Amino acid sequence: MEKIRVFLAAALLGFCLIGCAAMMGLPQGSVLVGDYQGPFNGKFFEGTIEVQVYEAPGGSRPVFGRLHQLAEEGFIDFRGQVTGNRMDAQFTMADGTVTGELSADGRTMSGSYKLTDWPFDRGTWTATKR
Repeated sequence: MEKIRVFLAAALLGFCLIGCAAMMGLPQGSVLVGDYQGPFNGKFFEGTIEVQVYEAPGGSRPVFGRLHQLAEEGFIDFRGQVTGNRMDAQFTMADGTVTGELSADGRTMSGSYKLTDWPFDRGTWTATKR
C-alpha cells in the first residue's frame, strides 16, 4: 500500500511539473536535461535557486527557474534560454535578469541576478545538478 501511495504522489508531481512547464510556454516534445538547485546571496535577501533546463525540438534550450527567499515565504520566477554554456533569463513578474554559466561537465551552474523593481536586489548564485 505504501508503494502505491509513493507511486501516485510521484506521478501527480510529474503531471504538475509537466503541466506547469507547458503553461509557461515550453514547446511540446521538450525534455528536461538539467535540474539544478543551490543557494543565492543578495544585497538584501538570501535563499535558494532552482533552475530547470530543457532540450526542445529544433535544438533550443529553454530554462525556467525560481528564487525562494528565506526571510519571507516568497519566490520570484524567471524564464529564458541557454545558448552554449550561457543562460540569459528575465523575471516573469518583476523587472530584472538572471544570468549564468553552465560548467563544462554540466554538473554546476553559477551566475548573478539583478532586480530593477522593488526590492532592488542583486546578488550571486550557485547550483548543482540534482
